[in-house]
Amino acid sequence: MNRHATKRANTMAERPAGAGNESGAVAMNKGLLSAVAAGSFLSSLTSSVINVALPDMARDYRVDPSQAAWFVLSFLLSVTVLLLPAGRVGDLLGHGRTYVTGMSIFGVGSLGCALAPGPGLLIAFRILQGVGSSLVMSSSPALMTLAMPATRRGFALGMMSTATYVGLAVGPPVGGVLVEWFGWRSIFWASVAASLLTVGWAASVMPLRRGGGKAARFDIPGAVLAAAGTLAFLLVSTRGVAWGATNPKTVALAAVALLLAPVFAWVELRHPAPMLDLRLFRSRVFSSATGAALLNYTALFIPLFLMPFALRDGQGMSPPQVGRVMAAQAVAMALIVWGSGTLSDRIGSRGLATLGMVTLAIGLAGLAWSWPTRGMWQPAAWMLVCGAGTGVFISPNSSALMGSAPRERQGVAGGVMSLARNLGMTLGVASGSAIFASVFGPSHASGTWMPAADGAMRTGFLIASGVALLSAVLTYAGRPSGR
Repeated sequence: MNRHATKRANTMAERPAGAGNESGAVAMNKGLLSAVAAGSFLSSLTSSVINVALPDMARDYRVDPSQAAWFVLSFLLSVTVLLLPAGRVGDLLGHGRTYVTGMSIFGVGSLGCALAPGPGLLIAFRILQGVGSSLVMSSSPALMTLAMPATRRGFALGMMSTATYVGLAVGPPVGGVLVEWFGWRSIFWASVAASLLTVGWAASVMPLRRGGGKAARFDIPGAVLAAAGTLAFLLVSTRGVAWGATNPKTVALAAVALLLAPVFAWVELRHPAPMLDLRLFRSRVFSSATGAALLNYTALFIPLFLMPFALRDGQGMSPPQVGRVMAAQAVAMALIVWGSGTLSDRIGSRGLATLGMVTLAIGLAGLAWSWPTRGMWQPAAWMLVCGAGTGVFISPNSSALMGSAPRERQGVAGGVMSLARNLGMTLGVASGSAIFASVFGPSHASGTWMPAADGAMRTGFLIASGVALLSAVLTYAGRPSGR
């Protein structure tokens, strides 16, 4: 990046929220916004593509669906464990520098996944992908928020969310074609190429200066405690059902998670530069928006994990057909999320976010009511309703969360927002995996289907619908009118 471009990027990033002409700010920062949007598109494309490929990956490696879940869970676990430290790293080192570094690591992990000869190495490189994604995910909302005036925050976050859901929409059908014609490894080769392009573009337009100054310190005790406690909790959530409630591993990990939570709070409240400023949660808006996001993604990822196996193994659909059904949800999100973000700048987030969660609950209940079904159109229609609800919810809720955090904590707030999202995804995938394990047992191989699995699918959809309704209640009750 040349000297003048660096100076211009740094000036834009240091500009106070709300300063200057809003339309001018949008135009001046369009390069940065497009780079962040490109990263959001790539990460969502990768996550949606692998869901379509899971049945084929399971057959290739000769593992059952609950074991194949670790191809997704390994990525989500590493992202979730590292998001809070990554957010603080962005505040200290600069969000642009953190973003470019994270995208580079993600590309290296994608290359390893494409070459992995066995499931163990695939999981290891998925973890490396998660390390890179944690840096990208925590810095993206901070870059968006700091680059735009406060009255355009919903617009900026809506743009990022639109890119995310366009990736989710394009991923399944493109992934289905890639898997059918070139095999599942082709999805990771595509990620390698896209990562290289994104790194080059981001490095040319983003501010790459340090943030936080020389006096800023990284909270090592807080980072270690947060990572250990989060990992223990997630392992109990994802493996506790398979191990059993009285298994020593389940009991030990649950005890670690419970004990480390108050220790973490005690350390953070006394640290002069905490990794997670717990005072953020004194804001009712921040707390409710974080909880609602977690519940939203939990509800969303139960069907996203269950559906590919049910459509492929239960209904005999081809990968492209599965991709088209799965894409319906993301298409609706992509069409709605930007407009919802812009509208929330005018009327507030409370009503829109609540409406979105109620709509998601209706879509999930519709899937339960109509299952089992034959053909693509009925499940695709209900997935479209689910996507519409999530599209209405995401940008207003994200704007409320980021807007309730002080400017110097935008990286941490972005980390919390991404942590809620990925924790919800992990819990959703874990719930879906537990549903399969309860029906098939540990020795089931992908490719067969039992009648009892259809009943389990309905139960899973109804559980997800209840979680979405709980998110709606929390959203409505947790913030004042107009927020």
